[in-house]
Amino acid sequence: MGTLPPVVHSTARAIAPREFLDALHATCNPRFPYDRGRSHKPIALAISGGVDSMALAYLSTKIRTTDHWFKVADHPVSNPVAFVVNHDLRKGMVEEVDQVINALRGLKIFAYVAKIDWAQVLGKGVDPNTVPNIETLARQQRYRKLGTFARNCKTMSLLTAHHEDDQYETILMRLLSGHGYRGLRGMRPATDIPECYDMHGIYQSGFIDDQRSKHPVWNIYPNRAERTKILRALRDDFHFDLATFAENAEPMMWRTDLKDAFSADQDYDEWIARSNKPAPPLPTMDFEDGGVMVYRPLLHFSKDRLIATCLENNVPWFEDHTNKDPTLTMRNAVRQMWKNHRLPEALQKPAILRLAERCRKRVAFEEAEADRLLQSALVPHFEPSTGTLVVQLPKFRLPRVSRLSSKSPEGRQKRLDHHRYIAALLLRKLISMITPERELNQAGQLDHLASMLFPSLAQDGVEPPPPKPYVICGVHFVPMMGPNSQPFRWLLTRAPYASNVPRPRTGFWAPNIRGRWGKKPHQWKTTGWSGFKLYDGRYWIRLLSRLPGNLHVMPFEAEHQKPFKEALDEQSKNDLAAMLKRYAPGKIRYTLPGIYSRVDVTGVIQRDEYWPDIEELDKYGALRKRNADGQWEIREEAVENEESKDAEKKSSDTVEQELLHSSASKRARLLQAKAWEDDITERRTDNPPQLLALPTLGIHIPGLEDWLRWEIRYRKLDPDMLLTVKRRKFMPKRRKVRSQIRMSYRHMLLSGLIKPRYSRPVRRREVLKSKSK
Repeated sequence: MGTLPPVVHSTARAIAPREFLDALHATCNPRFPYDRGRSHKPIALAISGGVDSMALAYLSTKIRTTDHWFKVADHPVSNPVAFVVNHDLRKGMVEEVDQVINALRGLKIFAYVAKIDWAQVLGKGVDPNTVPNIETLARQQRYRKLGTFARNCKTMSLLTAHHEDDQYETILMRLLSGHGYRGLRGMRPATDIPECYDMHGIYQSGFIDDQRSKHPVWNIYPNRAERTKILRALRDDFHFDLATFAENAEPMMWRTDLKDAFSADQDYDEWIARSNKPAPPLPTMDFEDGGVMVYRPLLHFSKDRLIATCLENNVPWFEDHTNKDPTLTMRNAVRQMWKNHRLPEALQKPAILRLAERCRKRVAFEEAEADRLLQSALVPHFEPSTGTLVVQLPKFRLPRVSRLSSKSPEGRQKRLDHHRYIAALLLRKLISMITPERELNQAGQLDHLASMLFPSLAQDGVEPPPPKPYVICGVHFVPMMGPNSQPFRWLLTRAPYASNVPRPRTGFWAPNIRGRWGKKPHQWKTTGWSGFKLYDGRYWIRLLSRLPGNLHVMPFEAEHQKPFKEALDEQSKNDLAAMLKRYAPGKIRYTLPGIYSRVDVTGVIQRDEYWPDIEELDKYGALRKRNADGQWEIREEAVENEESKDAEKKSSDTVEQELLHSSASKRARLLQAKAWEDDITERRTDNPPQLLALPTLGIHIPGLEDWLRWEIRYRKLDPDMLLTVKRRKFMPKRRKVRSQIRMSYRHMLLSGLIKPRYSRPVRRREVLKSKSK
């Protein structure tokens, strides 16, 4: 803690509440435009105790008094809630946090405190101050604590106090690190919360569960007035004029081409899996959305104005002396440099901020151009259950005639480079739908792939690379050859797992043995649904299990295919073969997630058998004990006693029931049963795991539905990409449209609702038949 420093510039004026609301309105755009909620929701504040965060806290208390119905993102704002993180990196932090809490109470803000447990993060006995990357670890743990608190408080908007000086220092650090113009944009005003990529309900997820809850955060259901309006519109549309419809539809029956009305679509089955047997449809899969958003409304306010705001309104703040140590972090060194030395004009704050603004405009222009190019691409197939996507890329047509300029060759080369970069941005958007990786390659690193997929953009005099399978960012590009040996479309799948790379694995623990001991397997109860866990960077999975062993989600391997097929019934075998052949041919099937068990659960599912008899448990309890590491080992004295004398056998049902119901005997039996279970697990470690189900295909061994349930969702994707896929996916085909129009027309003719416009010509045979009569 330090004394209040004076304002650097005496002309700095305090931030008015209306000015702060304007900055909030420009920063916090609506996330769900169809949200109809009118209830006030709290906003979360990340408070450290510095002048910037205390100014943010004060200004947040003025939102509702200035504008009662002011919205942050999708909801009107109620009272703010502050989150304070105790990093526990130096002495006296507990007292500092208490002072910050008292200051927030003076502003009538309720605050939560979270302390980082470094023993859990680094291990016991490790001093966090000796770790070289402690700043990075502290940032990671801070955001994970903030995200957890925001989710528990059901507030999806987190405000941080990053200001204009922080933006300037960030851009300077990136400039020193050699970032391009995309990195020189600085911090974004609104972004998904970082460092929480594997936390469900915090990072780009949780919207589906929120809608299932009794009191959802986002209310997308129409109110009474809107429901009345919709019902009236439906009532009016129900009484449509059939004659007018027939008049417009009848000429289309005789058309030979509906190209202008409907887009021709090539069937996906011609390219993948020519199977004689029809494959069952894949289970539907939901896409995740939602999560906590981080907003930075103070990016356009300097620190001087924040200090003036606190001084004018008597808001206390507390200085951290570690922020003044230039040897501690790079940000401290950059801050010391620009505050104590006069930099060249090109590196001063106004010039750097103008540079960042130009970079942002350039990136926005390129992204808009890539989105327009995406609209002309054809995406007829995207199946999240198997992680496959088929795309027909658009063609670039550049003028071949040189312009009336002496610099036309240079201009053409510049246009080629620009179009190749836009094509790389398009490929990056397509890769983001399939890739398991969180960080994608920059567009400049996709130049070779862009030249392969867009041969017309190759440099003059340079032969474009031939179309062939290509792997990048965990995505496998496979060409689908069309006429003239040119790829008509491209298939994008998750890349097969390399042999030297560990497989992705997500574990789920078995129910406690205390709830299963002494009961038949059919009497076991589940502890409820597990939490969602991220698998392979693509799927959110949760399980509801009554099985005794731990379950793991791992890739479907070739060595597990034969025993899994043998465990299925005849109908499931045929369905599995047809689905793999159509939806996951070749090596695509070995990227599908599977649910495995290390313990053989066949006896549990089919015969309701699991526990051994009392004699075998007595043997395990007498021969084994726990060592210092908590593992079970053989007891030497028990082995000697076993050799010297025979143990008495107690096999009567009366003795067994007495042992089960006495508390002391129950504890002993629990230890013996635990030893028996651990022995089974140890013996199963070297054996291959048992494949129980392929959740994305909906195939599982018989009887598993009574013991295991699952729910699987795909991660959040760009809504523009999903709209492109749906628009193409549900486009009707010409033959189907003609059939539907003819059936509607015949129905109206037979019903007498309309009369035919075109009379059928009378045939000569009918005329002769009428004369003979």
